[in-house]
Formats: sequence, C-alpha cells, structure tokens
Amino acid sequence: MRFVTLSASLNRRLMPLLAAGLALAAASLHAAPPKTREGTLGGGKAGGPILSVAQLRACMAQQARIQAGNEEAEKAKAQLTAERADIDREAAALKNDLPGVDRTNKEAIEAYVARAQGHDKRIDDYEARVPAFNAQVETLNAERASYAKGCDGRRYLEDDYKDIKAGK
Repeated sequence: MRFVTLSASLNRRLMPLLAAGLALAAASLHAAPPKTREGTLGGGKAGGPILSVAQLRACMAQQARIQAGNEEAEKAKAQLTAERADIDREAAALKNDLPGVDRTNKEAIEAYVARAQGHDKRIDDYEARVPAFNAQVETLNAERASYAKGCDGRRYLEDDYKDIKAGK
C-alpha cells in the first residue's frame, strides 16, 4: 500500500509538469512553419497571391529576355543614331561643296553626282533598317506590357528565387 501511496504522491506532483510538457509538444506540432522571406518582382506595388515556382521561373525568364532586348535595342539605337549623324554630316558637306563644283568640267560634275548617289544609297539603306528597329521596339514593348501584367509587383518566396538562380 505504501507503494501505491508513493506512486499517487508522485503522480500528483508530476501530473502538472507532464500536462504542461504535453501542451507545449502539441502546440509546437500545430505551430505555423517558420515564415519564409518574401520578395517582390519589379517596381510595382506588391499584391496578389505568391507566385508558384513555375510562375516565378517564367517571370524571371521574361525579365531576362527584356533585359537582353533592352541592351540590344540600345545598341541598335546607338548605331542608327551614329549613322544618321554621318548622313547629316555628309549631306551638309555635299551642300557646301555644290557651289564650288566646276560646271564646265565633266569629271568634276560626275564625281559630285557619284557622291550624291552614294549619299542617296546610304539614306535608302538607313531607311530600310528603321522599320526593323521599330518592330524590335514594338516587340520589346509588348514583352514589357506582358511582364507588367503578369509579374510586376507579384510576391515570391526568396527561397524559390534562390533555387531557380542556382539552377534547381
């Protein structure tokens, strides 16, 4: 009987501790997982549901295409601008040289006409490249609009972003 009394006495002392331990264990099982940090794509205001890994991957690929397109368009624009400046300089030189052409000298006239025809061909070549550049810019603008609609300001989990960057 003494054994039972001792056991009952220990039971009464340990029961509150045991109950508290079980409560803590149960609470930790039902606790929310540790919060993962979030990021936001683009410069827009954060909103909407968090992007899935597939959506984030698609947005990141689209972002890379836009970046590459921006660089390519800037390069093409610089080339066209430089070409246009050269054409303008050449036109000014032709205009300035016209009064000094000896109109009695057939070779001088033919040389000037050849320069003018070369200039006209250069203008035609330039004008042929402009529509292609404009189409490239329009495509890039459409890509930007698509990104703005589907990705800009969307939230993502930073762990997903890091995994995608790491090639996972």
